[in-house]
Amino acid sequence: MGGVLAVLAVLVVVAIVVINSGLFTATDIQIQGSEHVTKHDAIQLIDLPEGTSLFNVDPDQITEDLKQNPWVSGVDVQRQFPHTLIITPMERKVIAIAYISSDDLAWAIGDDDTWIAPLSTSVEVDDQGNVITTGQGSNTLTGIDAALALAKHYGAVLLTDVSADVAPVSGQAVSSKAVKAGLDYVRGFSSEFLGQVKDISTPSVEAISANLNNGIEVSLGDSNDIVKKERVVTKLLSQVEGVTYINVRSPGNYTFRNAPTS
Repeated sequence: MGGVLAVLAVLVVVAIVVINSGLFTATDIQIQGSEHVTKHDAIQLIDLPEGTSLFNVDPDQITEDLKQNPWVSGVDVQRQFPHTLIITPMERKVIAIAYISSDDLAWAIGDDDTWIAPLSTSVEVDDQGNVITTGQGSNTLTGIDAALALAKHYGAVLLTDVSADVAPVSGQAVSSKAVKAGLDYVRGFSSEFLGQVKDISTPSVEAISANLNNGIEVSLGDSNDIVKKERVVTKLLSQVEGVTYINVRSPGNYTFRNAPTS
């Protein structure tokens, strides 16, 4: 028994010596960029102590460093022995673009309800309306049209009529009750129904409405009973022709208007 313990003690000592030696020092540090975090920006943010090895590297500290950029939600740190360290920032997923007309700003909102950053409201698009980042688009969109194109680009939902007193700050949580209720709808609607939504108007919680791609306005109100509201709208659209307006603020007592059909 004593011999086994002695061998284990020797192995522990050897392991400690190897780990703290220069055998596995991170001499090849590869810092990757992402869509909104350039390699240069990432390098500027990361502060790796001299002599960092593949064993003592601190992924939590690297994450904290990179999260100074509001686009970053986490970091992937890969070790490739004996000397390579690969660091890749992971970006927040954009679930909504909030267009604040008073400032002509389109703010990206992450899936953790965080204001990420303002986006340019002048974008180039191709003939199909897809955002082009190479500077070779056939058309230039501005204002709310640019915000709508950006929402499409990110697979997000456009929030419109955002109150002028909403003051986003990069990296901080959304606090506006109306915007948060709008985000509830973004999460609560099915992907099939969201595919029919052009934008969600969020002037106040009580006045939230959705504008569909076919021109129909759906008055939604607060973010209670989202699934039931979607079910009512979907059923109504499948059964009644010429619908122009639907009010499902109280889904059990909904109303609608439709245009006469020939």
